[in-house]
Amino acid sequence: MKKNLDFILEIGTEELSLQDMRHLLKEFPLLSEKILTKENIPFKKIFSFATSRRIVLYVKGIADYQAERLIETSGPPKTIAFDKDGNPTEAARGFARSQKVKVSQLEVKYVGKKEAVCAVVRKKGKPTSSILRRVLPDLLSSFSFAQPMRWGKTGLSFSRPIRWILALLDEKTIRFKLENLNSSNLTRGHRFLSPGPFRVKNPASYFDTLQKNFVILDREIRASLIRKGIEGISSLKGKKGDSDLIAESGDLVEYPALLCCSIEKEYLIILPERIIESAIKKERGIPFRDERGNLLPLFAIVTNGSKNNKIRSSYEEVLGAKLADSKFFYQKDLRKPFEKYGEELKKIIFHNRLGTTFDRVRRIEKLASQIGKDLGLKEIESLKRGSLLCKNDLATQMVREFPELQGFIGGHYSLLSGENELTSQIIEQHYLPRFPGDTLPTRTESMAAGIADRLITICGYFIIGIDGSGSSDPYGIRRLANGLIEIVWEKRLKLHLPNLLKKTVSLFPSATDTIYRGLVDFFKQRTNLLLANDGISPDIRDAVLIDLGDLVRIRKKAIVLKLWKRTASASASLIAFSRVTNILKQAENWKIKLRPFGEELLKEEAEKKLFSAYQNMIKDLPEFWKKEEYQKYLKKLEELKPAIDDFFDNVLVMEKNEIFRNNRLGLLSLINQEFLKLADFSRLTTENAEKI
Repeated sequence: MKKNLDFILEIGTEELSLQDMRHLLKEFPLLSEKILTKENIPFKKIFSFATSRRIVLYVKGIADYQAERLIETSGPPKTIAFDKDGNPTEAARGFARSQKVKVSQLEVKYVGKKEAVCAVVRKKGKPTSSILRRVLPDLLSSFSFAQPMRWGKTGLSFSRPIRWILALLDEKTIRFKLENLNSSNLTRGHRFLSPGPFRVKNPASYFDTLQKNFVILDREIRASLIRKGIEGISSLKGKKGDSDLIAESGDLVEYPALLCCSIEKEYLIILPERIIESAIKKERGIPFRDERGNLLPLFAIVTNGSKNNKIRSSYEEVLGAKLADSKFFYQKDLRKPFEKYGEELKKIIFHNRLGTTFDRVRRIEKLASQIGKDLGLKEIESLKRGSLLCKNDLATQMVREFPELQGFIGGHYSLLSGENELTSQIIEQHYLPRFPGDTLPTRTESMAAGIADRLITICGYFIIGIDGSGSSDPYGIRRLANGLIEIVWEKRLKLHLPNLLKKTVSLFPSATDTIYRGLVDFFKQRTNLLLANDGISPDIRDAVLIDLGDLVRIRKKAIVLKLWKRTASASASLIAFSRVTNILKQAENWKIKLRPFGEELLKEEAEKKLFSAYQNMIKDLPEFWKKEEYQKYLKKLEELKPAIDDFFDNVLVMEKNEIFRNNRLGLLSLINQEFLKLADFSRLTTENAEKI
């Protein structure tokens, strides 16, 4: 009788990076499930846990044996396996012997279009323990990391050096070797409070063993303990810390302990709160604000199990020194008018093949001004000024100390230097969004500067051969493009992207037409990917991305087509629309030059009815197009379906008489022009469209 067991696999390491720890939490169960499924081992549920020093897989309800499999092998054709009277021939008997079954157990089944005898053999599963012993080394070698490392003389690469491996199937140790490491039933406790090693009897006792030895495996529990610790400190009572920082602090330790530290109040008077907050976060601290949103002169530190006052004093001293430096840099920076930092940009190389940051800013200013005009903005002078000053803070001491404050420092310093509020907002907000889901700029002028900055940067990299086509994106080109598209979509900016790319390329004397085409393809790929993230199917993406003229329209059309394909009429209408497009493509392949359509050349009743239907349709389409009412636009196009079907059923388009043939193609071309405004319907499939 098969039993359900529990399995624990623990990989003990040197301190993992936060990024790799979170990556392993996701990848470990996915890879494990894939292997168990492939090996035909049933299980109930897979869990993964992680601390900074270990990654753990827990499989609940894993079968002690592989599931039995039915293996079907086809043999000789039925006509050869049996004679005319239905008796088995030597061919059938020989096949039965080779498969170790009786002749009476052979079955006749269709193999392709012919009947053949088949042997169905029930294969018993192997013990799960033996399979795990074989597959676990491969599992541990299959993890992917952004920057894997090797250690000692091993050929193995991992995020950090592996120090121990525990593998338990109920009370049985799964013994295997990974390079110079042997698996065992031993785990380690907290590195300082209870290092171990400790023998583990079974998976159930594993969790108790860790907890008794100051390791809290569940990251949600660690975060919860930090929150409770914050609530228990009187000076922080009722104050809430950033939930992301709390989760991050919990991920960095195995046994969280909370210390409350203080900040000298003079810094809250002298320095902007954002600078103090950044300094606290750099020390892995959690800043706090009061109910009105003002920063408090307090911050919390999460230690790995220790509440030693020396640690508190040490953190306060380190932060105090950092804030003292910040005060010095801040006051020194403000001695010079903000616009004067522009001269310093001539000394900052953006890229050795693309010139200085000053050269880059000049291009941003020109392009942003053009974008502002395209968007019909009135504050062009403020836009030009903000774009010209948008990188000045890169030359300040404060940004050198806190690079993450780019933009904020520029906006703050420019306001103190007498620049108007809009100019300061442009400087601060042009970096937004910095990452997916980040805040978007509030002013359209800031968006114009941000779009110009992204386009100049991307185009520059394309010119020197960095086009973001590799598996990695070290220069962040794809992220910049995604941010640009996100701004355009969310803020519904009416920009003609191909024209904008031409203007961008024109600002680089060395750029060629090849660069322009490469940029168009690149943005088409990014738009395609973002539409896919919105749940748009490949055929719809292909149909709407026939040009990049208006990204807002493209997205809206894709969403409307997605909904339309689910309607009862879509499938039949799509077939009719595709007939129009396909015959025009056929004419193009035959190199038939289209001529202007003439109503007087219509002779068949079906083509006259089609033209009449077209005339009725065209009355309303311009208004629907102008208002972007694509559902109504589609509904109007569908009114053509009966006339299109009648036309193709009763009229020979490609007839020998060139005059009538070309005129019919001309009529279809007029209709197709209206189709193409919405999509290339010939690229749409009837998949996901309801059949009528």
